[in-house]
Amino acid sequence: MNGWRNPILRVAEALRRNRVHDTRGTEVSEVLDHGEPRRYRYQNLTAAISDKSCPLRQYFDERFPNRRPVQDDYRNSSGALSVDLGTAAPGTVGAAFDFMIRASLDAEYVPDVAVAAFSRLERVAAIEEVARVAGGAARPSTADVGSLARAAWALALCTEVYRNPLVLVGGSPLAGVMRGGRFDAESLLALATDDAVEELTALHDLAVAQLGGLLAAVPRRLALGPRFVASHLCNADADAIIDGLLIELKVKVGGRPSRKTGKRSDRLSLAEIYQMVGYALFDTTNQFGIHTVTMYSARYGVWHQWPLQQLLETLAGDAVDVTVERARVWELLGGA
Repeated sequence: MNGWRNPILRVAEALRRNRVHDTRGTEVSEVLDHGEPRRYRYQNLTAAISDKSCPLRQYFDERFPNRRPVQDDYRNSSGALSVDLGTAAPGTVGAAFDFMIRASLDAEYVPDVAVAAFSRLERVAAIEEVARVAGGAARPSTADVGSLARAAWALALCTEVYRNPLVLVGGSPLAGVMRGGRFDAESLLALATDDAVEELTALHDLAVAQLGGLLAAVPRRLALGPRFVASHLCNADADAIIDGLLIELKVKVGGRPSRKTGKRSDRLSLAEIYQMVGYALFDTTNQFGIHTVTMYSARYGVWHQWPLQQLLETLAGDAVDVTVERARVWELLGGA
């Protein structure tokens, strides 16, 4: 019992110390000090770009205001919804699909975020075994999409505990496994429902059809879940970078159904634009040599691509020096 409660106890301890962050990325404990507000404290990129009072968000608003051409181009090339929502939790489906693609790119990949919330060696070993199952199921010679889906689902559930420990009291299937004292690979692989496996299989098959060349190629340089130089100032990690190609995977249904047709259409949100721009500019030393920004919309089966320079200049409406923009972002984040 004590083992599975540890993550929740850590949250309680953080609450006691008044260090829990609010949704804007500032800390709850960040109150006025002698009548003056402290410097903005960044939590993560997602929180920063959702907070209109954040210096980084304000800079993006001012520097990259011409979002409509990019959004229009995205919408016009989106096509029809191919894989609709099922009964499985959408957030878990998205994370699991991400892990399926990562396993397809690197069969030896073990996601740090999946083990980060667990300290017991036997639990870490179980998660690593699940990752090995995913890698084996993703190999062309031993391909088994069903096993890949079940392994990826388990990795996604473990990652949710790291992202938000309170899921263990909010209905996560992991809670029962942990209480029952049988946290092993077999139990983890049994957590995915048939509906979840069916939906993930459909998403995977569509991705193979659309990204087959990318998944089959042997890259010179591959980074999965990469963090950037600026990530220690504001937490941010992308899905993948392959030979300078930044890849974001999105499992979304798009906007509301049309009143005329009853069908959905895909959309590119402001937050998604800023996320991609943020990743590219957080690479302040050009460590990954990002030259193209891409987004694969998994439910629509469309891979959108923008040369980085072209994307930034379209958004800005004028010439952009990427090095200068990265230096400005570094300064805004509080870098020396």
